[in-house]
Amino acid sequence: MKRLLLLLALLWASPCLAQGTIVGPSNAILCNQFAMAAPVTAATTSLVAGVPGRSVFICGWHVTSTQSGGTNTFQLVYGTQGGPCSSPVNLTPAFNISNTAPSSDHIDYASFQTTAGAQLCVITTGTTVGTAVGVWFAQF
Repeated sequence: MKRLLLLLALLWASPCLAQGTIVGPSNAILCNQFAMAAPVTAATTSLVAGVPGRSVFICGWHVTSTQSGGTNTFQLVYGTQGGPCSSPVNLTPAFNISNTAPSSDHIDYASFQTTAGAQLCVITTGTTVGTAVGVWFAQF
């Protein structure tokens, strides 16, 4: 009987590590919106307008180009309203694109976000005529 009581006391006193341990966000964020742009010059182009108190959560993108020569790049950034994207902060590195190598990265859940109130933009370089940019996002 003493052994049973000792065993119960040990079980009751030991912590249960599996309960109450949270790793990562408590809820996955699904992207339910899509923004597009077709920049015609190498510039910074706004994709999603910033809303005070709301962040833009990005699930992915698909960027294509009809240009076969030269190097075209795109980069997702965010910044303050008024620019587009005044004082930009990089979200992605610059990716190369061509007519034979579009860039696509899309998952079901948001993997990165802007700060609250910031707008989402794309910076393009090279011969951008024929470039199309699509981004899956959520904003709240």
